Amino acid sequence: MATTVELATVPSADTPGSCIYMHHDKRSYIFGRVAEGTQRAFGSRKIHMGGTEHVFLSGPVCWDQMGGLIGYLLSVGGAIDSARDYTAQENIKRKQKGQKLLKQTEHSGIGVHGGDNLCHILAACRPVIFRQPISVRPHEHRADPRASNAANTEPDWSDDAIRVWKLPVRRARSSSPPKRRHSSLEGTDGVASENASTDGAYKPRATIADPEVAGMIVERIMFSGSLNNRSVLVRRKIRDLKPDDLAVVVEQGTLKPFKPSATTDGAGAENQDDTVWVFPDPNDKSGDRDAGDDVLAINHFPLPRTTYGETSMSYIVKCHDRRGKFNAPAAKELGVKPQDFKLLTAGQSVQGKDGMVVTPDMVLGEPQPGKGIIVADIPSPDFMDAFMERPEWNNQEIMEHVAIVYWLLGPGMADDPAVQSFVKRHSQIKHVFCAEDTCPNMVTHPGAAEIQVKLRRIDPKRFPLAKFDNTVQHPAPAPDSSIELGRAGTKLQLMPRLVFDDQAMAPFPDLVGASESVDDAVLALAQEAKTEASDPKLVARIEETEKDIPNRDAEIIPLGTGSSVPSKHRNVSGTLIVVPGIGNYLLDCGEGTLGQIRRAFDPEQAVDVLRNLRCIVVSHVHADHHMGAASLIKAWYEQTLKDNSNTTLAISCIGRYRTMLEELSQVEDIGFHRLRFPSCPWPKDRDRDVTTREDLGEDNFGLAGIKRIPVPHCWRSYGTELELTSGLRVAYSGDCRPSSAFAQACRGAHLLVHECTFGDDKQDHARAKKHSTMGEALGVAREMQARRTLLTHFSQRYTKADSLRRAEATGGPDDGRPEHGVLLAFDLMRVRLGDFQEAACYVPAVQMLMEKLAD
Repeated sequence: MATTVELATVPSADTPGSCIYMHHDKRSYIFGRVAEGTQRAFGSRKIHMGGTEHVFLSGPVCWDQMGGLIGYLLSVGGAIDSARDYTAQENIKRKQKGQKLLKQTEHSGIGVHGGDNLCHILAACRPVIFRQPISVRPHEHRADPRASNAANTEPDWSDDAIRVWKLPVRRARSSSPPKRRHSSLEGTDGVASENASTDGAYKPRATIADPEVAGMIVERIMFSGSLNNRSVLVRRKIRDLKPDDLAVVVEQGTLKPFKPSATTDGAGAENQDDTVWVFPDPNDKSGDRDAGDDVLAINHFPLPRTTYGETSMSYIVKCHDRRGKFNAPAAKELGVKPQDFKLLTAGQSVQGKDGMVVTPDMVLGEPQPGKGIIVADIPSPDFMDAFMERPEWNNQEIMEHVAIVYWLLGPGMADDPAVQSFVKRHSQIKHVFCAEDTCPNMVTHPGAAEIQVKLRRIDPKRFPLAKFDNTVQHPAPAPDSSIELGRAGTKLQLMPRLVFDDQAMAPFPDLVGASESVDDAVLALAQEAKTEASDPKLVARIEETEKDIPNRDAEIIPLGTGSSVPSKHRNVSGTLIVVPGIGNYLLDCGEGTLGQIRRAFDPEQAVDVLRNLRCIVVSHVHADHHMGAASLIKAWYEQTLKDNSNTTLAISCIGRYRTMLEELSQVEDIGFHRLRFPSCPWPKDRDRDVTTREDLGEDNFGLAGIKRIPVPHCWRSYGTELELTSGLRVAYSGDCRPSSAFAQACRGAHLLVHECTFGDDKQDHARAKKHSTMGEALGVAREMQARRTLLTHFSQRYTKADSLRRAEATGGPDDGRPEHGVLLAFDLMRVRLGDFQEAACYVPAVQMLMEKLAD
């Protein structure tokens, strides 16, 4: 049984954290940071996620550290659910044929380990994540395991494969309490923050919240391992509580754990008729049938308030010692019966020939000591001294047989004298530096990048190169140095013997070769398209037919066109609209959207994208449409601080999503006080939700209005129209079945961005999943009389060739105008509103290319 360790991700534009994947037989572990983009990177690296049993988050708990964890857990849960469905369907067939039934594979769930606020940040996502088919057990680590006894060598966690020592490191305390970076006392609703002082500085609350209630929510509501459990709390009298019940009480509008106080005779001191609220049992199949006063919706109450954590987690991880190799010939020579071999390997003595006692050491080779790794996460200099003072570094037993240290460092810290001194003291260990300045910002998804450069050969105006840099700022280590600069894919075998696999390192993809490999027939079609697009008659016709369309220079950049989960070729939903002179607008913001922006634009341009961001639309609460928003909002906020700007950002979403962002902001400053939520509460007319220019006030975000129309998908799903102050109207469907109400409400929109998850041959799938087929999406465009239509959000089952063929066959809106107004979205494509007809000339060449790639 081999134990391997792989550096799955290192800091880059679309994988901002370092993630280490450890695999032992059929069990897997993750150490480090599960940042946004992790699961997509695992797909590109062909790393199997399904066997993951424990995640050990390093560093301080924040969204940067674990923004990809929710998506990772959902993907593992989805794989488990699919496996269960497959087994069930297969067993139906086998039963009919009288064949042996397959055994349903059980997954034990995933344990998530981390520091302060781990449970809070997971539970803050409860408005959008619940009833998952995978169980998650959070382990929020707060105490220093060697505080009372520095010589303690016992691991803090172990199973039958590995042992883990947890190393919490406290941030150095400054002379003044940490402050928020904003100067305004005003919160989002125009009221003073309860934690703001008279000088406007934010002083965090004195304590970090008890994680008990948040942990209950994660285990019993969000990730209970069942799709049938209830997402409500059940009323119960204290006298009726069962020993296994997890109960809470409501105090001052907040849920708190119920802890019965005992009297001297051991009886409960509370009134036995008082009410408590009990978390559902995951094994209860009754669903949400309880109603009225007997249940309590978990989202109606905020989490206990918390404040910023001050702990960064690091880990020492070691395999168990392994017995020496069993020498079967020697055992036979000593007269040991074959049935007794297993007793010897288990450490027992047996009888041999002539009454001889055969002991294990007589037939076993030298035992193999368990080798290990260190995950050293030091995000900033104020953690350095505490890290270096950890007693483990001077404990010979703990440090023995450590093979490698992964240094997860903040910018510029690789040259810190303390780090370099540590490396010299432990020069027999390999040291891998994983930081922005020690790792190349190389292409993470070679397949997508190669397609991009091929598309660029056909239509360079709309398919720019993804931005990357294969160079490293940090000087290369000397050949005899124990230091190595981190590269994704670097792999080693820890057990049974130490082997470094340099061949596993992710190579720099040959993009030049990919570009030059485009077929001559495709290039010939592209040349014909170029000739057609530059035809003066076509140019004149475009100018004439589009003279009434405002902002023809507005650029549409699909940042993610895939549905459900990110794939190696396509990220999940996000479409950026850049309107020069007015602002930038983002239609949904799936995980990894910020990384896609940094791949799509040069650094200076990416800064401008953030600086000019005016509004983010969240169409509904399915995770693939919004899990990238927190990091994007934080990046926008950080840019406003650099610009000394007090600008605000509009978020068009439901109140439940606003609650999530507010609770995340208690753990780290994402700029929540600068966010505005302009969409109106439910009006009496539930068929319309309209925000006018007057509603927007002086922070109008370049908008004349926001219109939201309920559409058939999941609970509280909306189609949205943004009307800009210039008169430009952009309609966006998110996910939904075709909606006549949406089409009528947005009639005459200049741009429609609509999902088309399934092909027309998957009508049943579209109805069942409440999505649209391509034909249905184009039907909405025709009814809306949309001037231009961009189709996006494709099921990951389809190749682009399939989609292009369907789009070309169906054509554009049949409204009598001689315009080709429909395009299919590609990740990182850039098309101006006024260039749709020109871009349509290249569709045959693009289609041929994609068909050849699919062959």
